[in-house]
Amino acid sequence: MADPKSHLVERVAERLLQSGALEESAAHLLGTEPSPLPRGGSDPALSRVRQSAGAGGGIAILDPPITPHQQPTTDASPAAVRALDLPPGPNSVDAVALERAGMVDWSRTRSRVSEEFRLVQRQILRNAFAPPNAEAGFTNLVMVTSARPGEGKSFTAINLAGSIARQGNNHVLLVDSDSKRDSICYPMGLADAPGLLDLAANPRLDPAPMIVHTPIEQLAILPIGRERERSPVLFSSSEMTRLIKNLGRRYADRLLVLDAPPCLSTSDPAVLASVVGQILFVVEAERTQRDEIEASLDLLQACPTIALVLNKQHISSRYTFGAYSSYYSS
Repeated sequence: MADPKSHLVERVAERLLQSGALEESAAHLLGTEPSPLPRGGSDPALSRVRQSAGAGGGIAILDPPITPHQQPTTDASPAAVRALDLPPGPNSVDAVALERAGMVDWSRTRSRVSEEFRLVQRQILRNAFAPPNAEAGFTNLVMVTSARPGEGKSFTAINLAGSIARQGNNHVLLVDSDSKRDSICYPMGLADAPGLLDLAANPRLDPAPMIVHTPIEQLAILPIGRERERSPVLFSSSEMTRLIKNLGRRYADRLLVLDAPPCLSTSDPAVLASVVGQILFVVEAERTQRDEIEASLDLLQACPTIALVLNKQHISSRYTFGAYSSYYSS
């Protein structure tokens, strides 16, 4: 009767020979003959073989096959490799870039626009940081949106962020969350800078190097990013909502203002509504229709706090904010 151990040695030697880890001469010494490889190449079970020589002959150590989530980093997809090796974007923008994106001249401290934004920011900051309603990573997340394009939501977002930052009491991170071709990043020269979409596409990336500084000391910007072609998929993914929550918690000491697309143009604001603590909904005077407002608010109802801002209202009376601007500047 044949020794079972000798059969085991022969089978191991045969498989090692098939995988190329054992020379044919060594196989003869172990008492086996080479056999043809199975169709398709070597046995996957022999995908990792380490061989060492000892006094008693060839000693082979077979490691278990690699499972899909144990793939080495060298087998990463090209997209993942590109995401891990993103070239850096600009680390700052100047005042001219902010002006091109729609920021008003804040040197006129008592203009009508500045006074209007001060009223808005008081309510936003009270909801964001004042106890007992404040919740780090939630109430400090503010989304700015509208019903239709062109109603002034990006103008409102950048000037609200600038107004709060210039006040000096709070840091502000303006997050471009709109992947359209003329979002606020384009006039600022940040169209090709890494940002929000790249972070959603690859959670291993660190957002800190992507944050862009501005001449306003307490204002910074996170661009939309380079993965704009994948924005519909990325914004509808659980990774995007997780990313927004993580940004809110990581930067819990500052206000995060998200400049989001219009509600009736894309589903992105409806997705983000569930993870932000506040929404500023911009309504254009004499243009936005009642049914458009109602339809948009239905999409945003997951957010507990929604404030409406009337934009582009024509007022000719001197009895408005800014009527005494010359007095304050004299």
